[in-house]
Amino acid sequence: MQNLMMQHADIRTFLRHYLSRRITADTQAIIRGLQPQDALMRAACTMSRSIDPRRPRRLTTEQSSSVNDHPTIRSLLKQREQLKCRLKGKATKHPKYKALNGEINKERQRQRHALLKDVKETWEQEQPVRDVELQLAGVQVKAEARVTTDPYEGMLSEQKELVDAVVSLPGTTFEEEIRRRDRAICAVMQYCKVEEGGMYPAASKLCKRSSGRATPVKTMDEAKIGSRVEALEAAKVSVYSEKRPKICFLCLGNENLPIKQRIYSFHTPGDLSKHFKRKHLANIREGEKIQCNLCQVVLAHKMHLQRHADDVHGTVS
Repeated sequence: MQNLMMQHADIRTFLRHYLSRRITADTQAIIRGLQPQDALMRAACTMSRSIDPRRPRRLTTEQSSSVNDHPTIRSLLKQREQLKCRLKGKATKHPKYKALNGEINKERQRQRHALLKDVKETWEQEQPVRDVELQLAGVQVKAEARVTTDPYEGMLSEQKELVDAVVSLPGTTFEEEIRRRDRAICAVMQYCKVEEGGMYPAASKLCKRSSGRATPVKTMDEAKIGSRVEALEAAKVSVYSEKRPKICFLCLGNENLPIKQRIYSFHTPGDLSKHFKRKHLANIREGEKIQCNLCQVVLAHKMHLQRHADDVHGTVS
């Protein structure tokens, strides 16, 4: 009957061109006879709006200042002003004054949070309508200028390759899908060689403080193998020749680490000493033998490693 009314030769015409691809109902709960999760479905259906770069992420200066006009905050501010006039010069050190300050700050934070939530909800309801109206009017929406950030910032080269391969879109043909699968498998195999866990807890902060002094990251491209070898050799010369080097000789000798971590130069020799204690000395077990891969020597215990680090590589612990 449906095909007859719509003059379709096959039901696939309706499924392909008429049936909406956006499902707004919790079909799984309906089939299982459970209570539909309306909030979850609403969040899933508005996901494109939540990741829209135009969506408000924080309050403006005017919006943030407007919370001071809230009746509760105005009442607290009035109480604080009265207490300040009553205590005169000793108000700031009085416990009641400090308690009022804390209460005012908490209330401001609550009101700012509620205001930001309202701003986001208003935008999510009104912005799609404005966009549709502009499209119907034939007005081209200009892309708003915004700061673009690298989604792979802080990732290792192997991690970038892994993410690109795993989350890539399915191929349109069988051969493309096979190539996509093979690439993902190879990326996982390559990442298995990477030793997880950073060599320092705040890599981004250290990199910012070093003002570009860190050795640049080398990619795994075969065309750059020569430059990687040169960087490794320069790092090896540093840990032997400098009185207080900034490169960890144990990380440099660990071939399982990415090139970025092996040749990383710390901001100061003191930062290297902190890393050496936290990453290496703290993880040595009782009776465990340690090997310096650069010098090809086996160190019997922790004290031998500390002595070797100081005498040969200038790393003080």
